[in-house]
Amino acid sequence: MYTWWQSDRSLNTYEEMLTSFNTARWPDKGKPVNQNWRMFKKGDAIRIVCQGYGTEPLADITPDNIITFVAKESHIIGMSQSYVSSFYRWFPFVINRHRKGLYRIRHTKDVDAKIHEKTKDSGDRYAVYSTFNSVMNSGPSYFCGIQFNLLTGECINQKPDDKFIEIPAKRKEWRQMLTAYKKGLKARAKVHALDAIAMEVIKEREKSQNHWHARQPDWSSEEWLDCLQESMTTVDFPKHLLKGFIESSMSNRGFGRQTEVPTVDELIKTVDRIFADLSIPLRRRFKVFQSEGHDENTADKYSHGASYKLEAS
Repeated sequence: MYTWWQSDRSLNTYEEMLTSFNTARWPDKGKPVNQNWRMFKKGDAIRIVCQGYGTEPLADITPDNIITFVAKESHIIGMSQSYVSSFYRWFPFVINRHRKGLYRIRHTKDVDAKIHEKTKDSGDRYAVYSTFNSVMNSGPSYFCGIQFNLLTGECINQKPDDKFIEIPAKRKEWRQMLTAYKKGLKARAKVHALDAIAMEVIKEREKSQNHWHARQPDWSSEEWLDCLQESMTTVDFPKHLLKGFIESSMSNRGFGRQTEVPTVDELIKTVDRIFADLSIPLRRRFKVFQSEGHDENTADKYSHGASYKLEAS
């Protein structure tokens, strides 16, 4: 059975990765895999690092052939095109988008086995491809710390999918608060009240050595979530928070537009995107959920197991 996720890759095990790393011309600079990934030696472990705007540790592989993915979920989402389209060409994993903010990962051996099991009695030559999405969508969801056995393809600590049950009254309060807060932000953008702050951001960037490079807050970090929670509670819009929204709207542009004041449309789309991405952590903080758990219908499948710091204005 030949499928697109099979390839002639040679980085399937710890031993193969170590052999490849030992050919590095300058070991302290790592062994290039391609333009996206590079391998380093960290003690006895091999570390895979993603290269882009800066570097991000992706995974550690130990001599017992256990791989631990250490990149945050936000990194996988931000680099999703590279991971979904080409990661399997170099390493034995398929990553697939299930829905917004949720990516699933399977070892290629596991993908092969599951698809073969589902299609072995089918006479349809295209059954492999039509079955792929259902196999991936029932696989492990990616999270920082997920582990696999490289030899068997087994996920060691697959987590259950989250299932959120909201308190109706709290949900109503949350929706009203969110609507009012976003309305306040968008109103400021529409009357160009943020343009002066945007010019400050641009001047700060021009003083920086890498002023052409995009940068934005790590909105998923505790410090920025704290800032958003306080701002929404007090209905106050501190300058450092507004700068964060401006930075984020500018970061979505191309390489040559990092020193232009963001348009009203860009700011509005950025506000909507950030609050959509942070919906679950913010609802947790405002105690909207009555309970969190997993889907009981699939419970038996599972076993448990570029940013900058916030500166107050």
